[in-house]
Amino acid sequence: MNNRFEAFREGDVRGIYPDEIDEQFVEGFAHAFVGYFGLTGKVATGRDMRSSSQSLQDALNEALVSIGIDVVDIGLCPTELGYFASGMPEIDAAIVVTASHNPANYNGLKCVLKNGQAISHNRGLSDLKRLMSGHYRHRAARGSLSRVDYHVLYLTFLKQHFRAENLRGGQVALNGLNGTAATMAELVATEFELPVTWFRKSPGPIPEQGADPANPRLAEEMHGFMRGGGFSLGVAWDGDCDRCVCFDGSGELMPTYYLVGLLVDHFLTQKPGGAIVFDTKLCWNTLAMIKRRGGKAVPAETGHAFMKQKMHQYGAVYGGELSGHHYFGDFLGCDSGMFAWLTVLKLLDEKGESIHSLIRERRAEICCTPEITLSLSDVDAAFASIIKAYGDKASDIDHFDGLSVVMPGDWRFSLRRSKTEPVVRVNFEARKTTETLLEEGAKVFDLLEPFRVDDASWLANFRIQ
Repeated sequence: MNNRFEAFREGDVRGIYPDEIDEQFVEGFAHAFVGYFGLTGKVATGRDMRSSSQSLQDALNEALVSIGIDVVDIGLCPTELGYFASGMPEIDAAIVVTASHNPANYNGLKCVLKNGQAISHNRGLSDLKRLMSGHYRHRAARGSLSRVDYHVLYLTFLKQHFRAENLRGGQVALNGLNGTAATMAELVATEFELPVTWFRKSPGPIPEQGADPANPRLAEEMHGFMRGGGFSLGVAWDGDCDRCVCFDGSGELMPTYYLVGLLVDHFLTQKPGGAIVFDTKLCWNTLAMIKRRGGKAVPAETGHAFMKQKMHQYGAVYGGELSGHHYFGDFLGCDSGMFAWLTVLKLLDEKGESIHSLIRERRAEICCTPEITLSLSDVDAAFASIIKAYGDKASDIDHFDGLSVVMPGDWRFSLRRSKTEPVVRVNFEARKTTETLLEEGAKVFDLLEPFRVDDASWLANFRIQ
């Protein structure tokens, strides 16, 4: 393996199989993970549907058992079942083999300690990388391997937080993107007697377009599937079911930007004064809803590990991320596709309105563009050109999570390096200045154009949502 440690990212382990991550890598990681965190109890493991995941989980299980760990194998499961398992008294940590929404040739590891405590580059991952590079090996007596299906236990947990009579929102279209969502969502739909129709249900090969539910091509598929079907809501999850996006009855993708605002309002109505965690790529609508309901605003770096850490640190009631990760205080501060879907159904039942109508007011107050992804030859130089062009004009520039520029006239934009892919994410938002946003945004892209190394047209996605 030539790129052995390229798989270490900011918030998890993720790389191309078998070039950056393979069975040998997983074995070394297991030794370092157990030794560094001093684990002596049980560790839960699971996997997603990728063709390499079974082999990697088998290697992970054997490595853990060989160094004295009692392994509880959850099998094929959404990542959130690993988080749920970490909250069980007998479980000290959980590791799920998954590369989430990444292309089919990727795989990875998402890890939490007890009660969903996340690790990241600054909280363990960099040390694990160092220990692996030194060929660290933890030795102990051999442990055991058992297989436990947590799906039913998790369903029981969900029934403590949701009631069937509060989820009557009409016919729902579900898109599992051939990921692991259906292993749990099917049980949920049956238990709560929800009228659902499935698209890409069975876990299997990742679609050609990938396993990102916000991908425009997948959104077009969902629109075609739902059109004329009499649906009240559409729901899609990514490959490992920790991201959730929603569609209105016609199949139009509802911007997560506004969905987060709805959920902020919902949770702060239930728990006044609670803390809300949010990523800062697009945040004005979220901040407005937090202020309206008297909540505490807690900014966080983009990425599930960083969001979880803030959720735990502040005891937050909810956290929302533009990518479609939703975090819940009632779920160990972790992200959950199941909690997200059921909370939206509950909200629609309470309000008696469509999701489209519920976000109409906020769309009129604050507008935004879809997130635009670019491959740039020199990110530092590109960022420097932006700072040079806007440094004297901007109302504010910060580097909290990438580069954020606030401009007079009530509009802003942000650029951020992805923590999971070699790309830059670009976002724009504005207060009632739609025309200005489109005109000025084009100027930003003109500055970035000399650094472009992809042939994708940013104009195709540069529009008001």
